[in-house]
Formats: sequence, C-alpha cells, structure tokens
Amino acid sequence: MSQILAGGGFVSCTFAQKGVARILPPVTTRQTTGGAALTASVAYAGLVLAPGARRRAAGRGGPPRAASLPYGLFGLGSGLLVLQAGVGDTPVSGASAVIALTLSMGPAEWLLHRFRGESLTRLRTQSTAREFRRAVTGTLVLCLGGYLAVLVALTLAVTLAWPGAPWPTGPRLVALLLVGTVLWLGLLLQAFGAVLSAAAVCLLAAATQTLEPAAGPVAAGGAAAVLAVLTCVLLVRPTAHRV
Repeated sequence: MSQILAGGGFVSCTFAQKGVARILPPVTTRQTTGGAALTASVAYAGLVLAPGARRRAAGRGGPPRAASLPYGLFGLGSGLLVLQAGVGDTPVSGASAVIALTLSMGPAEWLLHRFRGESLTRLRTQSTAREFRRAVTGTLVLCLGGYLAVLVALTLAVTLAWPGAPWPTGPRLVALLLVGTVLWLGLLLQAFGAVLSAAAVCLLAAATQTLEPAAGPVAAGGAAAVLAVLTCVLLVRPTAHRV
C-alpha cells in the first residue's frame, strides 16, 4: 500500500512539475545575465549615492532642488525624443533606432570629454581670441561629426544583427541623425552649465513631435539648428572653458 501511495505521489509530482513547466517558460541565460546586470547597477548606484544621502540627513545636502529641475526637464525632453524616434514604419525599424541611440551614448560621453580636453588645450596654446574661436569651432565640428558617424555605424550594425530588420530609408536616417545632433549638442551645453536652454529646446521639440508626429523631422531639425547656434555663441568664448 505504501508503495502504491508513494508511486501515486511520484506520478502526481511529475505531472505537477510538467504543468508548471508548461505555464512558466524556462529562464534563459540572457534573462539571467540581464537580471544580474540590473542588480549590480542598482547596488553600485546605492553605493555612490549613499554619502550624499547621509549628508542630506545631516543637513549638509547639495544644491536646492529647484536648481536640479532643468536637468530633469532635459532628461524628459531627451527621453521623449528617443521615444518618438522609436515610432518607425515597423516595430523592428523603430526598435533599431532606439537601440542605436542608446548604444551611442557611450561614444557621445567620450567625445564630450575629448571636446572639453581639446578646448582646454587650445585655451593654453592659442594667443588670440579669434584663433581660439576658430580652433574650438573645428573641434566641435569634428566631435559632432564623429558622433554622427558612430550613430550611423551602430544603426547599420543593429540592422544587420536583427533578423528581418529593414534597411533604414534615407528620410528615416536623416531624422535619426537630427535627433542624435539634438541629444549630443544638448549634452554638451548641459556639461558647460547651459542646461536650461538645452532643456527648453528639447522639450519644445518633443512637444511638437508629440502633438504633430508628421512634423517630427522639422521639429528635430529646428531644435538642432537652435542648439548649434547656442553652442557656437556660448562655447567659442574663452571664458566658457576656464576652470
């Protein structure tokens, strides 16, 4: 009798496990790796932010919250622009644009650092303000062009790696480059303290695209032009680079 019960329990357990297996899909290596990466990122962020939290608790916090608001608005505008870039003709083409923009943020930060370093070098080596403006403008064009070239390469790489992904058309590639220009110039202005201007331009472009999706390329192009003018006006002055 005990053997029959044991056998019945084994069969029931087996069927229960198979039923659970049908309901719950197997956990893939990619999901496990992604979960581990997310956990590590959250833990690292906690370690970095812990000293600031202790200082705030002790009444020695950082700048006022109102001073941090433009940074949040710039992040909101940038996120909306990337979201609009992801609305492609097909879900795959939209996802390719978002992935390319996301992966390009690493090279974007490196090029921002290079621009800052080259500008400080020119500040020490150029003898007149006119020579400095010319050198900084050339560095700006090279860094922005380098970022856009990386963005194109990433877009093509994602398209090749994604099975069945359509090749980006000319208009969609131009629209993506305009969004990339807005993001990179906005990050550059933010790094030099002109975050309020960058936030206002990005939010206006994002709002225009949200209200009128067909005007997306025009809004991104206008925002890129405005940010380019602001960058040339603000960052060609030697006083903007003194530390």
